[in-house]
Amino acid sequence: MDQEKKERWFKQLKPYRFRIIWSTLFFLMALLILLIGFWKTVILIVFAFVGYIIGKMRDEDLDIYSLIDTVRSMIGI
Repeated sequence: MDQEKKERWFKQLKPYRFRIIWSTLFFLMALLILLIGFWKTVILIVFAFVGYIIGKMRDEDLDIYSLIDTVRSMIGI
């Protein structure tokens, strides 16, 4: 991949850098801790979701209260 394509990819992904980093971190951490199985897979997905939420908070400069409001509106509470 040449330099121009790399720069374009980095520019497009920069707003999502913390989501990518935290989701990847929690995903890898869960893989290292867990073995294959249904409930362990559920936990893996939960870890990935928590990592995504932390990354979203960092990307958009959200605090915990606005995050709770966002989750409540998604759930319908």
